[in-house]
Amino acid sequence: MSARNLLWFYWRRVRVRRVQELFALVGIAAGVALLFAVQVSNQSLGASVTRLTDGLVGRAQYQLKARDPHGFDESLIRQVQQIDGVAAAAPVLEVQANAARDGRERSVTLLASDPRLAELGGSLVRGYTDERLADLEAVVLPTELASALGAEFGSTVTVQAGGRSVRAPVASVVGANQLGALADSPIVITSLRYAQQLTGMKGRVTRLYVAAEPGRTAQVRAGLERVAGDGIDVRSTDLDGRVFAMLAMPNDSSTALFAGISALVGFLFAFNAMLVMARERRGLIAEMRMSGFRARTVAQVVVFDAFVLGTLASALGIVVGDLLSRSVFEPDPGYLAIAFPVGTGRVVEPSTVVLAFGCGVLAAITAALVPLIGTYRSRTPMDMVEDDGLDRTRRSLTPRWPLLAGGIACLGVTTLVLVLAPEAAIVGMATLVVAMLLCLPPLLAAAVALVNRFQRRVTSVVPTIATGELIATSTRSVAIAAIAAIAVFGTTAIEGARVDLQRGLDPNARELSEVTDVWVSARGEANLLATSPFAAAETVATIARQPQVASVHVYRGSFLDTGERRMWVIAPPRDSRSPIPPSQIVEGDRREAVARLRAGGWAVASEAIARQLGLRIGEPFRLDAPNPTTLRLAAVTTNFGWSPGALVLNADDYRSSWGSGDASALQVRLTPGTSAEAGARAVEAALGGDAPFAVQTASEREQGFRTTTRAGLSRLQQIATLLIAAAALAIAAATAAMIWQRRRRLADLKLTGIGARSLWKALVLESALLLTVGSTVGAVFGLYGQQLLDRALNAVTGFPVAHTVGLTGAFASLGLVTVIALTIAAVPGWWAARVPASAAFDN
Repeated sequence: MSARNLLWFYWRRVRVRRVQELFALVGIAAGVALLFAVQVSNQSLGASVTRLTDGLVGRAQYQLKARDPHGFDESLIRQVQQIDGVAAAAPVLEVQANAARDGRERSVTLLASDPRLAELGGSLVRGYTDERLADLEAVVLPTELASALGAEFGSTVTVQAGGRSVRAPVASVVGANQLGALADSPIVITSLRYAQQLTGMKGRVTRLYVAAEPGRTAQVRAGLERVAGDGIDVRSTDLDGRVFAMLAMPNDSSTALFAGISALVGFLFAFNAMLVMARERRGLIAEMRMSGFRARTVAQVVVFDAFVLGTLASALGIVVGDLLSRSVFEPDPGYLAIAFPVGTGRVVEPSTVVLAFGCGVLAAITAALVPLIGTYRSRTPMDMVEDDGLDRTRRSLTPRWPLLAGGIACLGVTTLVLVLAPEAAIVGMATLVVAMLLCLPPLLAAAVALVNRFQRRVTSVVPTIATGELIATSTRSVAIAAIAAIAVFGTTAIEGARVDLQRGLDPNARELSEVTDVWVSARGEANLLATSPFAAAETVATIARQPQVASVHVYRGSFLDTGERRMWVIAPPRDSRSPIPPSQIVEGDRREAVARLRAGGWAVASEAIARQLGLRIGEPFRLDAPNPTTLRLAAVTTNFGWSPGALVLNADDYRSSWGSGDASALQVRLTPGTSAEAGARAVEAALGGDAPFAVQTASEREQGFRTTTRAGLSRLQQIATLLIAAAALAIAAATAAMIWQRRRRLADLKLTGIGARSLWKALVLESALLLTVGSTVGAVFGLYGQQLLDRALNAVTGFPVAHTVGLTGAFASLGLVTVIALTIAAVPGWWAARVPASAAFDN
């Protein structure tokens, strides 16, 4: 059939069924919007790190990277430049810092270089080349950071780093024209010499990027390995991207898992929204068959019809999803910002648009094929229009017991995944959803049969009409119940797993913080884990002189890249109250491990690190610190909420391994009778108001941990919330479409003397029955899905997860979806019930 004739058929049908088409379009758009918004949020954070790296390295292939935050001597640059095959070499000083102005502050990464960086072709210093960059004695701020601090050209900001606090003039505020996508990254740019002055790292750099001449990369790498000594690693320039991928893996994996569930939910929303229109499509197919159209022509009309609807709905869904990704799913780096300058800009990949659009169109076409196949299998196609898959008695929904057997089989597959391979949770969740959808029709039939049994005791005609309508429209009834089940299932499983993960992380935050009364560390949210070093001697003496202070102990720690893991190294003082969080030990005796840790020469490693090194308790291993050392494994723990893994050794072992006496934090113990709040105020007063230190009580530090982890998990909660909203919209659209299609039948009932009020009550009861059954089934299966996700999160991320049964969340989701959707659906029901009886005679 020609395109012109297809358009004619489509327009002829839409003119008659435009309201129903609109309802189906809304249902599909809701699913597409959900899928698109989640995918955009999931991709944005990693892209910001990649773009920052690209802006720095340009065409460089290698880098020399210091293992120690203090960096290495820049005299090494001359040796590197003399290696045969080196085309360019550019030093970079990268320091975690805090930028403040007029009471506002932001954690930032101080990035500094000189004109040699421009030779690599990176975009970071575009516009600041040659003498201009070399002589710069001010800072350059991206627009987003400048706006957050209230800074502008000519103003000053306070840069706090390395225990120092310096006021720096703002030379320029640069936007996307100069920095491109980096304009929303939390970075401060300046010259190498000025950065060394700000941080007190005179003559030091943290990285050296190297570009090799064509065809001489292997020769250059060999030369770099010769000149690099202990404490310096030779790595490829894409290291940060790989390290970030490892760090973000739990966040990406959990969000991708939940995004996959949302994608499945979105697809099923769209699919079921189309199934609500199944009766009308059967009518079209039957009419064309009776008119003598060939099977190929009928298929073309049906598929084209679904394609147009799917295209329009998908386009609308992408627009709505884009708005949601801007307002609801704004990228939140959470704990990832502790180790990387993660930007908050949105990144929309073409593949995301194609995926969301394709799923919407595919759902529309797939759902349209269902009535096409059913009608063509019948020898009496016109009977299929009204039959709707019912048994001939028309007293109950078809039991479909084979579906129940198939559902039980799929449930068995899910159980095998749960027990044997929880890391394959997406497969288990898919089979669990299939099991739920297969079990739903017989369960709905049983519910209708139960209502039929009890309606004989009721004198009202309302339940008779309601069950009769359910029996007369089984496909649409199951489709609407399925939407409710899918929504409650997804919300219950996702929100329940998120709560369990948070409950597992909270004890870790408490146990890491309560080892002392007051903490003193460098300012900045990015220093939450106390990894920024500072000279401590003078600060310790100042604090110790306060009458409220009983003792001051030096805590040390940092990040150490091992392979592609940015490991968190924790080094509490020997006499720490609890150097190992008790609830986090997975293997080993706690008392023995604590004694060994205090004695020295021993360390505690998280599961991932112990597994990577192939270690058992008591075995020695080499720690590639700035000064490599050999330690023994005392115990195995969780990763303390830091996905790449953590290593615990005492502060004295850390000092010898890192070759520095600097502190990363100070643990202050107060005299008996002094409250933590009073002690913290005394310490703050002693340090002075402009000191570059954050003073926190143990409870404040714990709250900071919890806030950061909750920020990292906020997207999961947003997904669950949006799932509820999308579900309510999809259910309301589907229910409204079903009710609107029934106006002529309602007019027939009015001819028998049944009033509008009774008809409206019957419609509400029918909707309530569908939504209650669907939501209840979804809640039960969602609780099982929560257990699967709990196991998967623990296996994939290594995070501590508290395994619970989220009954409260399940009941809340069930009630919320049912009430919202029923309230919305009651409105078209009222209007449909007021249809005049004369409409029964309309064509």
